[in-house]
Parts: sequence; C-alpha cells; structure tokens
Amino acid sequence: MVLADPRQIRSIIFDLDGTLYVSPQVAQRIQTTADELVASTRGVSLAEGKSLLCAARRRQSENEDEEPTLSRTLQELGIDLADFHLLLQEKVQPERFLSNDPVLYALLDSLRDVCDLYVYTNNNLPLAQKILALLGVEDLFDRVYTIEFDWQPKPSQQTLERIMEDIGGPPDSFLFVGDRPHVDLKVADSLGVPTLQVTETSDLLQIHKMLGIIP
Repeated sequence: MVLADPRQIRSIIFDLDGTLYVSPQVAQRIQTTADELVASTRGVSLAEGKSLLCAARRRQSENEDEEPTLSRTLQELGIDLADFHLLLQEKVQPERFLSNDPVLYALLDSLRDVCDLYVYTNNNLPLAQKILALLGVEDLFDRVYTIEFDWQPKPSQQTLERIMEDIGGPPDSFLFVGDRPHVDLKVADSLGVPTLQVTETSDLLQIHKMLGIIP
C-alpha cells in the first residue's frame, strides 16, 4: 500500500458498490441477472446457467490466483458486456432497496472543501446515477466514470491511467477508495497511487483523519 501525503491529495476516486453503500439485495439482483443471461445465451435452465458461471469464475480464480470480477467472468464466457448492462438497467431496481443516506452525504460534502470527488465503477452510467440519486449524493461528484468509458472492467491499468490523465495531476495527488483490494486498489497501488480500503460507510472517516479535517 502506498501511503498518502495529505498535503498532496487533490482528487479522491471512490468505488461505488460496496464502498459508498452496501446492499446484499442489490448485489444479489446483479448476480441473478448474470445467471439469467448466461442461461439464455446457452439455452439452458437458470440452475445450469448459474453452474456454468460459477465454474468459469472458479477456473479464472485458479489461473489468476485471485477471484475475478463478475464482468471479467462474463467476458470469459463470451458475453457482451453491453448486453449485460442493458439487462441490469431493467432488472436490478435499486429503488426497492436503497434510500437517502444523510450520513454519507455529510461525510462526502465535508471532503469537497479540500478535494474534488469522483466515482469509478464497473457499473453502467444510468444505474450508477440512479444509485447515487437514491443515496442523495449525486451532486457531490465532479464526474462518474463507468463501464461505458472504455468497456474495460476493473482491474484495468489502461483505464485507470486514462482516468487519471482525464482528471489531471501526479500519482500522489490522487486517493483511491474501495472495498476490494484486488479489484479497486491493486492497480492504483502498483502505479504509486495512495489507496484506502473501506468496508462500511463509517470507514470513510479515515479519509477525514488522513486529510486533517478531524483530529
């Protein structure tokens, strides 16, 4: 892990799912949509589609020594990510599970006094925007980088470098925040970019301590 120099941090880039909110129900809807898509493209039952996806993820995990993302597993099976994300927009329905989060808003809003805030997610733009709106924080970010940016899911060094170039600034002026080290933070860490792992909303207070906003 690269340690941050709080005097240099100008841009904070957050993962979305599992970082700015945690919802087992939303995660399950995403997984079920993937299972259904595999089943329909293979012409098999839902149970068989789920089994095919699990087997593909297991193979990738053995080959790469770490658990692959759902997006990369679908690519391994020849699934077009654009098709997957069209289905996600229809089926996930985050409004059933998410609501305004005033604590999250307060934590993020106080960071805007010292840094620009961004989101970088494997999710698609319409769904990411809907989730941020449901949480009540959609207006706090300078930009939301989603799968449509270049259709390369995390972890992708090429995409991360493009995002940093788009925002502007040296590596030590960024802070990447996410819940999955091998997906959200590993590539940033390899490039000398400060990172922070979180597991729940209250962990975001670590950023405030890091930047000297609170003692």
